[in-house]
Amino acid sequence: MIEKIKHEKYKILKRNIIEDSDFTKETMFILICAMIIASIGLNTNSVAVIIGAMLISPLMSPIQSLGLGLSNGNLKRVYVSLFRLGIFILISVVSSTFYFLVSPINDATPQILARTYPTLWDVLIAIFGGTAGVIGKTKEDGGNVVPGVAIATALMPPLCVVGFGIAHGNLKIFLGAGYLFIINVFFIMIATLVGLIVYSGNIFEAGHKISIKKQIIFYIGSLIIIIPSIYTATTLVQDTARDNSLKKFISKELNNYYVFDDSINKKNKVITLKIVGDSIKNQDIKNLEKKLGKYNLGKYSLNIKQISNEKYLTAQDLSKYLNEEKTKENTESIALPSKNEDQAILESDLKTVESVLYKNFSNNISTVKIGKLIDANNNENFVVLVVGNETMTDEISEKIKNLEFNTEKKYEVIIEKNKQEKVNAISKENQK
Repeated sequence: MIEKIKHEKYKILKRNIIEDSDFTKETMFILICAMIIASIGLNTNSVAVIIGAMLISPLMSPIQSLGLGLSNGNLKRVYVSLFRLGIFILISVVSSTFYFLVSPINDATPQILARTYPTLWDVLIAIFGGTAGVIGKTKEDGGNVVPGVAIATALMPPLCVVGFGIAHGNLKIFLGAGYLFIINVFFIMIATLVGLIVYSGNIFEAGHKISIKKQIIFYIGSLIIIIPSIYTATTLVQDTARDNSLKKFISKELNNYYVFDDSINKKNKVITLKIVGDSIKNQDIKNLEKKLGKYNLGKYSLNIKQISNEKYLTAQDLSKYLNEEKTKENTESIALPSKNEDQAILESDLKTVESVLYKNFSNNISTVKIGKLIDANNNENFVVLVVGNETMTDEISEKIKNLEFNTEKKYEVIIEKNKQEKVNAISKENQK
């Protein structure tokens, strides 16, 4: 009875894969539409649009057809599936490249960057997503599994990002997204292959036994694809642990200061902190450096850049700067510019900065302000203050800080992630 049910499911699975792999003009047009929709979603950082494109994309069908051909040794189906997959990839990359060449938005959004750093978790998603896809296709209507698999494995977005990399000549983005697509294709195909053999009920029969040579090729191919993802996953875990250690260090050892920016230079082993508060002496920095070992940061040296009472902007001034609500103008300065041309430059630069920030991070930003600060030595310092809302994450703030603005002046970017209360507390402490 069980064998009969399994055999029926195998026939349904095989039929569904064959039917879905039909190569028609309609399929080609659907692919192009899906690719353009996905490119727009990535370009505008819209998750909902990207998901919609993944749901209508036909990219899964030639991959599962390839698994079917390999499962029963049908070389003709294998070659036809590879050809169709190649055509699909070519159409997708050409379509997305064309879109990104003509698109007025040239910046890499968070959704684009998210597809450029594949890890071991992407391998697991492809394996389990492919397995779920096989199980889903054993049902007559596919159930609600297939749409979920299309979203989870995300074949479409990486190909769009490959097009973005080509359009903008960015090799790192091109390779990262291409590697993610290869991971998805390979392990979905493997999951389909294994699922078909299991459902056929002939897994132990001689006809389905894989030769030693083919097994070696399979294992070597899998390792070649998996090893880089293991490295990137390890790097991601280490970076996350390091960032968390730094946050603990700041919260416990620098709780009397407002740290508005922090960065870690892994190559030179330097931690740079930009702080506001009372003057901090060299001996204090040395003492803080000795405490880094308690937070697994002992190999790093500490570089503190201070906007202090003695030289630059005070905590009171920063508090006033952050909470100023009297004026409708965004252009402010702690020490007012002495020339009208300075004000004109600030206003012009503000428009440039806002156009970049609101174009890419409009959902994460509450306010953008710009200012000219003058220290005791009459040195000019130009600052862009970005006040984030509740959706502003550390990852997004880091991307904003790394942006380059085509402005006349060079600006220091300060990210304020709804921490006005902390600034006010520091300000009151300094007033005592």
